Amino acid sequence: MSAARVWKWVALLLGMVAVATGCATASDGAFLDHGPSVASGRRGARVPLMAVAMVSPADMAVRAVSGGAVRMDAFDYLLTLAGLDNVHDMPSARVPLSQQEAARVLTLLMRRPMTPGSLPPRMAACHLLREVLEGGAASREELVRRVERFNRVAVLRPDGYLAWALNGRTQQKVGPVVWKDNAFRAGPFELGRFYTVHGWVFRRADARLRPIMDGPGLAEVYDDADHISRVLDGAEESFVELYHAMGQLLSHPVDSIAALRHLPAGVAALLASSPEYLARFRLMTRGEQVKALSKLTTNLLVTFGAAGGTSSTLTRTFAGAEALVPVLSLSAEGALAMERVVVPVGKVATVLSGGPGAAIILQRTQASGQAPSPAPGPGQWGPAGESMSARARAYQEQITGHSADDAYWVGGMSTKAGGVRFDGFTDGVLLEAKGPGYANKFFDTLEPKPWFKNTGAQALVDQARRQLGAVRGKGISIRWHIAEEKTAEAIRLLFEKNNVSGIEVVYTQPL
Repeated sequence: MSAARVWKWVALLLGMVAVATGCATASDGAFLDHGPSVASGRRGARVPLMAVAMVSPADMAVRAVSGGAVRMDAFDYLLTLAGLDNVHDMPSARVPLSQQEAARVLTLLMRRPMTPGSLPPRMAACHLLREVLEGGAASREELVRRVERFNRVAVLRPDGYLAWALNGRTQQKVGPVVWKDNAFRAGPFELGRFYTVHGWVFRRADARLRPIMDGPGLAEVYDDADHISRVLDGAEESFVELYHAMGQLLSHPVDSIAALRHLPAGVAALLASSPEYLARFRLMTRGEQVKALSKLTTNLLVTFGAAGGTSSTLTRTFAGAEALVPVLSLSAEGALAMERVVVPVGKVATVLSGGPGAAIILQRTQASGQAPSPAPGPGQWGPAGESMSARARAYQEQITGHSADDAYWVGGMSTKAGGVRFDGFTDGVLLEAKGPGYANKFFDTLEPKPWFKNTGAQALVDQARRQLGAVRGKGISIRWHIAEEKTAEAIRLLFEKNNVSGIEVVYTQPL
């Protein structure tokens, strides 16, 4: 049975309750409006109470199947809305959801058709599954509790609309989706991110889906009445805007691996990792390629929260010299699959990280068995001359693919010689890695704590300015990889307040 029919069953039951009791009471955790009724300067009124009331984890949905009615908890219901509409594919509620089972369900979801209506619930479901991949098995009671966090959460769809994560309901129009600053964006919103409502204003959500309280907020919540009730299932035209945005990146048909360099790193890595699919892809027209890439990009954004990635070397050991990691692959037919496999430490991979449970795309070696020669850069490798903790070392080596005993020097081989130190250099980008341990130095408002403000925080600003000065006029990009999402947000705000621009700050989860 389709997700739309399941929703009709739930709506029918709620209607019967309302008739029998004479009222409809919002369940625990429902999204309530006790604020002003109209958003200033915007068309229409804010959404009525029941229009955005989400399904509470305490509620049970009833689903009709050939063998009778099946009771569904909030986690099952979310998976159904996300596209897992075969009851036999559902994970068992009787045992904790294991990492292997989470990977299986992720693969099933990636292979299900996606509509604008199923996209928001699928993002929420995939986030929950990736939390299991990262943190280990979770009981059904715990999973139902985690669903509760999405009550006030919305996402940006590829058609430029905001929609609620728990039921896929359209909320309001933001604007056209374009490729900007290495992401698909509409106004201040980004595809693949979660946004939560605080005081009737949309704010970016942190890794725990709490509002990040920096600045005035991204947009007010208002009722876009012309669009909120439109039918979504099967509306493929809603993805047209993403096709146009992808077309910006693909000015000519892809006929070689080198031509992939203009695409998001995760998308390019997947294509390069599957020679069979790439061979088929090269024979497509440009229009067919754009459509295929849009579908693949949307799948990555929805499932993993990112379509970009970074080349890294696997360094953490779980057993001997090997690591058990979630590996993403692309079949010859273009189908995505996720499985946890043993990968030798030292293997080079592209890491997709837009939240919990980073996915790995293994890079294929060249037929000759030799790694490609590195591109010439603005500096050279030399002794780092500093000590660091084990976790900082592991993270730096993950980001750079190089021993942490060395640094990449620009302008000289030491500070005394006028050199500026970077952690690495790859694909024409200078790299800096900030491992775990910074988050507790910032308040939840992202402001540095008093004891850190004039020391460590100022040192970060000074370091950024030195690095920018070292490459000024050379056309070289700088990217800082941060191991903690809160820290990444805090450093972006720190740079903004100190007029430091020209450094890309990204959150990259430790392996």
